[in-house]
Amino acid sequence: MNWLTRKITRELSDRAVRPFASEARTLEVGAYGKPSYGRFFPDRIGIDIREGPGVDRIASVYSLPFADGEFQNVLCMSVLEHLEDPPRAIAEMRRILQPGGHCIISVPFLFPIHDTPGDYWRFTKFGLRHLFRDGWHIESLRAESDTQDAVAILAQRLAYQGRYRADKLVKGFLLLLARILHVLPRFPRTMYGDIHKKIEEPDAFATAFFLVARKV
Repeated sequence: MNWLTRKITRELSDRAVRPFASEARTLEVGAYGKPSYGRFFPDRIGIDIREGPGVDRIASVYSLPFADGEFQNVLCMSVLEHLEDPPRAIAEMRRILQPGGHCIISVPFLFPIHDTPGDYWRFTKFGLRHLFRDGWHIESLRAESDTQDAVAILAQRLAYQGRYRADKLVKGFLLLLARILHVLPRFPRTMYGDIHKKIEEPDAFATAFFLVARKV
């Protein structure tokens, strides 16, 4: 994959995960097709409901085949939106974490439907705080993208997920636009959480949120 088609979302996710790299025992939930996170977590076991690259064991996140407190980290990147019952999954991930262990999560916010029809939810940072309000201490919660990168990411997804008249030309334009926006100085100055511009909200147009929560 060349620089033009390389996913900006993956670059941003890697940047978010890297500071939390650990040699401790780590479970990656929804590991199908994501083997590269292993470089951050060498003692990693990947589970998914299907066989494939990155998957070590077939298992459901609702019934993990591991003992209580068996892991020090749980990695769950772009998975919660595909689960019918996120609170149930979060409770099960908490069960297999040691006290003081970390749950590392990325979830979409302003992002297209993907993996149809198994795409159920979108999450704000306020919703994540609610989901992790009991039995957790949130150590980090931030947007993975700023407003300009959000436009770049959506331009990429238009190229990835659509067909157009003059298809190659349109897709080339969209992918080039995305890369240019990604590297240019930031144009947006202030974003707001309402149309009356009363409350500043820098994360109003984030494409995803990244959370690290510690089990207490």
